Amino acid sequence: MLAALACVWFVVDGTPLTLAILAGLCSVVVIFTFPWDNWAVEQGIWDFPDDRLLFRVRRLPIEEISFFVIQTLQVAFLTAILCRLLPSEPLAEVDFSPEVGVRIGGMLLGWLMLGRLTRSWRATHRSVRYAWHLGYWFLPIVVMQWMFGAGMLLPRIDVIAYATLAIGTYLSISDVWAVRRGIWFFDHAQTTGHRVAAILPWEEVAFFYTTSLLVAQSSILLVPAAHP
Repeated sequence: MLAALACVWFVVDGTPLTLAILAGLCSVVVIFTFPWDNWAVEQGIWDFPDDRLLFRVRRLPIEEISFFVIQTLQVAFLTAILCRLLPSEPLAEVDFSPEVGVRIGGMLLGWLMLGRLTRSWRATHRSVRYAWHLGYWFLPIVVMQWMFGAGMLLPRIDVIAYATLAIGTYLSISDVWAVRRGIWFFDHAQTTGHRVAAILPWEEVAFFYTTSLLVAQSSILLVPAAHP
């Protein structure tokens, strides 16, 4: 999938500047996602059999870290391709005005307070740990991107939706295959119990769609190919 998307992207864009931006985006994704994933493995929400991996960096297999980069490039390449096929003009540039900064700061402060206020509830409801861990870490970034970049994201909502659904679905199907073969596994006591294909927690599917959404939006905001 990555090779196919890279080849198509090279034909329709292929600029060195875009590659440099995508390299930076991959670095940000790894730095941001590593502690989230590492903490979940430490807590036993999911883990990987040692005989199915090469080696670990702290708790994470090198293959898991590589996945962060692969997914980021898949979504970014597809988003750039779709932007060429579905051209649209932005309504406004990114807004980093003091007013937007204040709103973002207020949102983050409220989010931190929510985390503290729900600490005891989460401690007694282990089945929500994966869902909470996912939403609490990633959703503020989704909201933040819309707070300062709505004028660029809204005209590209079709591209964002297509890229998110395509890669999110592809990765979910791949994950069903992998979990059935024991490449990794989940502690179902830390999930709500609702499963896709009778094996995959819905939270895992939500992870693929949420992270694909984040990368698609980041690509719209950062990559020149999104603004022909």
